[in-house]
Amino acid sequence: MKLETAHFGVVEIDENSILHFDDGLPGLEADQRYALLTNEQSKPVSWLQSVDHKEIALPVVDPFLPCPGYDFEISPGDVERLEAGQAQDLFVLNVLVIPEDINGMTVNLSAPIVVNARNKKGRQIILDGRQYRVRMPVSELLGRSVKDGL
Repeated sequence: MKLETAHFGVVEIDENSILHFDDGLPGLEADQRYALLTNEQSKPVSWLQSVDHKEIALPVVDPFLPCPGYDFEISPGDVERLEAGQAQDLFVLNVLVIPEDINGMTVNLSAPIVVNARNKKGRQIILDGRQYRVRMPVSELLGRSVKDGL
């Protein structure tokens, strides 16, 4: 299927790869279908592109790249909503904020996006506690400049 986007032009996606968020994402509740776009130029950053609103695209990253010790619990209710049989069925993404000066890039570790790879159901989970920050500097996690790569 052809997907028109504001940032990437028209891209071809497989309809079976569309991620479904029954509750949307916090602040974007009306957008329930997203495509995960990845290209060689932006790796390891991918983009969670709304299928229904071309101007909505969130930069996301596998949190284990900048934060190898990242760990959190998923509630039984979230596991049920995702219809997850095993932890291996799930993958995690976290939203980035990418300013003009890339060294100021932050990652939201307090609200992971968890997706069941088998059925493409996803949820953004707001973590309790203060273990992780909403805007954690990526350079602080890496212990070096972001320009050196994730």
